[in-house]
Amino acid sequence: MTPAIKRYGLFGLIFLCGLLSGVTLSQFGKDALDTAATEREITADTEILSILSEEVMLLTYRTEALTLTAQRAKPAEPFALQITFADGRKPRQCLTSADLGGLLAMLSTLTAKRQIQASQFEAEFPRMLGTLEIRDRIASAPLPVMVFRTTADRKAIATSNDGYAAELGMSIDTFAKLEGGCETLALP
Repeated sequence: MTPAIKRYGLFGLIFLCGLLSGVTLSQFGKDALDTAATEREITADTEILSILSEEVMLLTYRTEALTLTAQRAKPAEPFALQITFADGRKPRQCLTSADLGGLLAMLSTLTAKRQIQASQFEAEFPRMLGTLEIRDRIASAPLPVMVFRTTADRKAIATSNDGYAAELGMSIDTFAKLEGGCETLALP
């Protein structure tokens, strides 16, 4: 064998060993991350979502009956609301305050009362409220869509998001005000 073939063969062997080592390590790392995610525990008073209210640029709330979209061009400016209805009613548009009628702080910081096993989420909270999607100007990737459900008596609210479920310390009135659209949120 010529020295050039030996040298390139040695480099090739080293490359192949490195490649196989990298693949093996990435598989072990992936399994460790999957295990950590399934063992995540949420305790009472844990903030499961925290976004600066003034940085929220788009908020979309969807129910079976309506879709409410609140959007603004610059941080801390009033929101332009658009509400479309599933039953075919004419869409509504209006302006609302920069704090979304006092709701933005409650929707951009969610605090858990307790963790709920994902398998029990729908059983403990059988009534669907809606989904909420929030986008801020800082995040390079959108936040996951949050699913909100309530108990049969509408006294407790829970969310499911990013592989966990938690009961929240917020009132059903927050969602009732959102569903009121321009009637409850419009600027005078």
